[in-house]
Amino acid sequence: MGRRTKRPNWLSSKGRLALCVCNHPILMNIRDSRKAARFLRRQMKSCEVEEFWVIALNPSCDVIACKMLFRGTVDSCFIHPRDIFRFALLNNASSLLVGHNHPSGSFSPSAADQELTCRLREAGKLLQIPLVDHIIIGREGFFSFAQSGW
Repeated sequence: MGRRTKRPNWLSSKGRLALCVCNHPILMNIRDSRKAARFLRRQMKSCEVEEFWVIALNPSCDVIACKMLFRGTVDSCFIHPRDIFRFALLNNASSLLVGHNHPSGSFSPSAADQELTCRLREAGKLLQIPLVDHIIIGREGFFSFAQSGW
């Protein structure tokens, strides 16, 4: 029987997050939601419309790929789980981290954000590609579903 390895807890792991720049990833250590939020904030660059980003992770929580999958309006963004998990499957992800911004500046999750997170967690369980966190970026801070206890 094979030896079982403990899956890293991404919030305390020493995984690396790659900046998605010009096909030459710049690696950065990520140990918590704050570092993931900083990364996502850099990708969104004071965007005036909602953007939804997906980060595919390997078993060591290193970034395989990241991409803005959806771009919406000033107050909404149409997001479908099948497109998120298509990205994960095409990139052979072991887990996913997702994040989006609220151009209004608020980082409080809406009812739609909470519903989406539940749907992504359930789909991730079914496909065995767990959602490790959903981060909302606001003007003065961020919200982490994982840190809030889901």
